[in-house]
Amino acid sequence: MSTSSFANTGTLFGIYAGLGLVIFGIAGNIINIYLLYPTRSIPSSYLLFIASFFNIITLGEALLQRVLSLGFSVDGSSTIMAWCKSRFFVSFTVTLISLTCVCLASVDRFFVTCRSAVWRNRSKLITAKIALLISMVVITSINIPILIYTTITETTSSTGVITRKCSVINPDFVIYQNWVLRPILPGILPGIILGITGWLTYRNVASATGHQLRDTFQRGLTSMVLLQIIVIVIPLAPFAIMSIYQPLTASVPKSAYRVAQETLVSNITNILLYISYASNFYVYLISAPSYRQKFLQLFKCCYHRNHQNNRIGTRTKEQLEINRLSIEKQILPRISN
Repeated sequence: MSTSSFANTGTLFGIYAGLGLVIFGIAGNIINIYLLYPTRSIPSSYLLFIASFFNIITLGEALLQRVLSLGFSVDGSSTIMAWCKSRFFVSFTVTLISLTCVCLASVDRFFVTCRSAVWRNRSKLITAKIALLISMVVITSINIPILIYTTITETTSSTGVITRKCSVINPDFVIYQNWVLRPILPGILPGIILGITGWLTYRNVASATGHQLRDTFQRGLTSMVLLQIIVIVIPLAPFAIMSIYQPLTASVPKSAYRVAQETLVSNITNILLYISYASNFYVYLISAPSYRQKFLQLFKCCYHRNHQNNRIGTRTKEQLEINRLSIEKQILPRISN
């Protein structure tokens, strides 16, 4: 493959895969919000409910902007300063908060499935809310430097072409971004937390009796979180590897062919990362029978409501036609007289 083929492949993948994730992901998260709202008094359900809001922001702001930039060369961050600063700040903040919600939900599932009543009693809604609030404050605080050090820079080529790009200007923050903000916070750290808590929860479930997990919805929540962990960790691994590989090899001389290959891999891993934020509804639908029942009830309710509206509309038309004929019958005899 030539370098242009790599570029075209990356563009097409970004358009079709990215737009697919945006559309189906936002739709799925909206359904999640509706279905999880009645059960938000349960800590895990509350955390997944909140995560759905941040998933929508992540897909609509971070992924959609990447798709527009990669596939259609539409990048407002290279011309509008406010967009440049807010884009990366919002992207990093909402993605980390969403991952934090899932991590906290996995910890809660570990508590719920423990044999010890002391550990099970740690699963409380107020605890989940406090932990989430503290996490949101910390995440927002550590991302504030993005607003300070991100700006629009200009580079002039040998032919005199000026290229504007939204980038970080502080060298120390570049190091922090390359080694902490990208590979560790959204990749390695949540992967480790989810891996450990997922394994501990699975071990608890495997050794638990039917009495301990007798609640159908609680069992469903555990299945939802465990499968969600797998779906999150799988795309996180290549993203974290690529995030470490790029700064490690930044000073290595590379041919145009190798640069094109690495750019393609980077674009693919960045797009696939958003599977974690787009797939939760479909994961829950597969893993939890109680969630499927709620979704089917919602679907049937919408179907019957639409069917009823159509019947009402048909009846209204029929009634109007009957009224028209009745009026004509009353008028025609008068005309004939």
